[in-house]
Order: sequence, then structure tokens, then C-alpha cells
Amino acid sequence: MRLWIVAVLVLSSGLVMAAEKQFSFAEAKKMWQQSKDRKEYQTYASEFAQFNNHFRLDEKGGCYALARGPVELMLVITHPAGGKYAVVTDVLSDVDNPKAQCFKGSYRGVETKNPPFLPFILQMSMG
Repeated sequence: MRLWIVAVLVLSSGLVMAAEKQFSFAEAKKMWQQSKDRKEYQTYASEFAQFNNHFRLDEKGGCYALARGPVELMLVITHPAGGKYAVVTDVLSDVDNPKAQCFKGSYRGVETKNPPFLPFILQMSMG
């Protein structure tokens, strides 16, 4: 009986992990490129930009001053089971520097409106 319970727990945890797949920057960018021209993507991206500007998420921590040059971000937005809101579960960047790390900290874990499809990859360019 105990072996059966352990097997069920192991299988269940594997399913949860599969549902929370980690993407590379390249994979996320490819997914974004495939959806960026969809009307529902553009509507949600516009609404997220308003949300971002209202709460000044990009200004948290003084990220812009931490390194020169642009940072391209891919925000991975999912909707956890049982959650009321969607969540930015991962933030991927094209560079790894203090500026990119700061932006990752600013966006990771942010709750937001549920997107029209999942996972929703939102591209942001930070100057």
C-alpha cells in the first residue's frame, strides 16, 4: 500500500512539473513571434502596457541605470490552478547583466489579468 502511495505522489509531482515547463529565451521568443500578430495578443499587450505604466513596474529598483544598452525580455504568463489571477511565472532576457536581473526581479511573480491563451509570452524591450 505504501509503495502505491509513493508511486502516485511521484507521478503527480511529475505532472505538475511538466505543466510548469521552463522555456529558454529562444523558445519563448519563437512562441511570441507566432502569436504577436494575433488581435487578442495585441489587445492584451496593450492592456498590460497600461497596467505596467500605472504601477511603474519597469521603474522599480532603478533597473535602467544598472547597465548600458537595451534588454529584451520575454515574460511568461500562466494561470496557476485555483488562482484568481494570472502570474508572471518567469522572465527571460537576451542578455545577462545587472539591468536584466533587476527587471527579472521587477516582473517575476506579478499578478495580472488572465490572458486570452496560455502560456502567454509577452515581449518587452527595455532601453
